[in-house]
Amino acid sequence: MTAFLLIHGIPGSSATWNGVSTLLREHHDVLVPDLLGFGAETIPDVPDALLAPNQARHLLEVLDHAGVDQVVVVGHDFGGPVAAHLVAAAPERVAALALFATNAFPDTPIPFPLSTLKLPFVGVVAERLLFSRPSLAMMVRRGVGRPRQRFDLDRYIGDARRQATIATIFATSLRRLRELYTPVEAALRSATVPAIVGWGDRDPFFPLSVGQRTADLLPHAQFRLYEGAGHFLPDERPVQLAADLLELAALTTSR
Repeated sequence: MTAFLLIHGIPGSSATWNGVSTLLREHHDVLVPDLLGFGAETIPDVPDALLAPNQARHLLEVLDHAGVDQVVVVGHDFGGPVAAHLVAAAPERVAALALFATNAFPDTPIPFPLSTLKLPFVGVVAERLLFSRPSLAMMVRRGVGRPRQRFDLDRYIGDARRQATIATIFATSLRRLRELYTPVEAALRSATVPAIVGWGDRDPFFPLSVGQRTADLLPHAQFRLYEGAGHFLPDERPVQLAADLLELAALTTSR
């Protein structure tokens, strides 16, 4: 029986997968860990340890501890780069791959006001403003498509500790986009497993063209469009995501 590893995004937490994981658990084992710096996980002393490469190493330790050899790896948002690094580090442990509303490219345009993070002096002030609790709450609300839904903000934003983690990952990723995402693109281009890429057509953060480009990047990917959905697909479309993931898992048994 194929197991699933569900990787959350930022802002987010393992709880954002609750609807999807409940449906998957009717048929499969499911692992839904918090990334380092989220939930009960400790915050590393070195900020770079929060970035995707070390998060992937952490998840491999989670798999070892659970005694799981191979999984369908599923990443949403920041979970996508983490999934890519996991594929690169341990391809034999990845039975299939699913990416939802994520970025895989070092040349993705950074819109205003996020682009101000790269400016000297101004970027420090911008970081405090953009990743304050009110700003993160606005980000979550803005990212929802149709029908409009109100999510539990604590699941996405959490306490001051988690907000600091979100700010570190977000700001560092934007400032070092080319350095950090070139290996992500390379890892996905080399992936040989069955894959799906899912996108909402109302995602305000990553346009549909990025989703289609991501699907084209993966050698064996199918594209899924969720009409009316925004960015937070695990919460917005849990039934559809679960159905697509079960279909993906079925492909692994026929290989």
